[in-house]
Amino acid sequence: MPSGSPLSSPNSKDAPRRGLATRAVHPPELQPQGGRPTAPLLDLSSTYSFEDAEEFARASQAKVGEGYVYARWANTTVDLFEAAVADLEGTEEAEAFSSGMAAIACVCLALCDAGDRIVAARQLYGTTFALLSQRLPRYGIETTFCELDDYDSIAAALPGSKLLYCETIGNPRIQVADLKQLAALAAEADVPLVVDNTFASPVLCRPAELGAQVVLHSATKFLGGHHDLLGGIVCGDSASVDRVRAVARDVGPTLAPFNAWLALRGLATLHLRVIRSSESALVIARALHDHPAVDAVHYPALPSDVHRSLAEKQLSGMGGGTLGFEVAGGKQRATRFQEGLKLVQPAASLGGSHTLLVHSASVTHTQLSAQELKEVGISQGFYRLSVGLEDPGDILSDLTAALDATADL
Repeated sequence: MPSGSPLSSPNSKDAPRRGLATRAVHPPELQPQGGRPTAPLLDLSSTYSFEDAEEFARASQAKVGEGYVYARWANTTVDLFEAAVADLEGTEEAEAFSSGMAAIACVCLALCDAGDRIVAARQLYGTTFALLSQRLPRYGIETTFCELDDYDSIAAALPGSKLLYCETIGNPRIQVADLKQLAALAAEADVPLVVDNTFASPVLCRPAELGAQVVLHSATKFLGGHHDLLGGIVCGDSASVDRVRAVARDVGPTLAPFNAWLALRGLATLHLRVIRSSESALVIARALHDHPAVDAVHYPALPSDVHRSLAEKQLSGMGGGTLGFEVAGGKQRATRFQEGLKLVQPAASLGGSHTLLVHSASVTHTQLSAQELKEVGISQGFYRLSVGLEDPGDILSDLTAALDATADL
């Protein structure tokens, strides 16, 4: 990976291949001199000085790989985070960003020019949908949206396009994408498959192993895991990441070193957190499925879910830490339910230590019209629940108490 200083890794080619949990705790590090720190180093410098003029000029020309010059180009702590996530996703390289949306935007700008077209699943995070449907067309980049599992329509739309885009687990309806099938369609059309793996994390799914060329995350979510940072990251082969990196250098959505340091800290517990939240989410999904105030529960590990078999194969048999459910009775009852919660916090994020609930139509998908909300299956009673690390019994008690309090409506 291009960087300003050599990185060493306990997971090098000469070492035995260790498990993902071990690699998350022991990410690549700077070449040690003397004692080795057990915590990642935090480099807050925005610029670096040189005594040798030729070395300064050479490093400035290269931007990365010849020494650190300017933090928008490379920073030691950010490099460590990039190397760690690339290792977990099983890709050659990675480039970090100030947010997940910055990562998504730079991928689109790197792989597309004015006059090009993207093919994307209709089931996407609201801001991603807005980027593809409203913002990029202003710069001559159009998007054809298809249902996630309508493979005939996807295959028909791909010729002449520049990329196929989807989410491993769709936000917020928790629909699982068949990445092998989509990768085969993309390969046949000779376009890259770009996958947002935020909801699954590399603990449950590594899209590059299934044929994706580019994998990205909002590091704000599971990778960071503590609701205290904003960040994004793009992983892939060297050629793809180089194209994305070139856009990032010009546009400047740089990940702050401190946020990279926080994300490295989060990676150490990633495996534990994802497994814990997934196990708790299944307990809660089962209970909500039988609650009379709930019309439907969307969670791929439920036996009744249409994506159960795909989750078994692609998500290590788990459903992830996020579920969707629909409160019966529409917006009035949903609002009463939300305002009755005591432990679960209404907040717009996911994948962290705290259990968070969000009303998708009024918070995460406000960019969609009423018709578009209907098309992607988001009702006025729909909620997305990100299950945190609290005792699942306490989470469930809070949810059911708030639901029961709406029985008179």
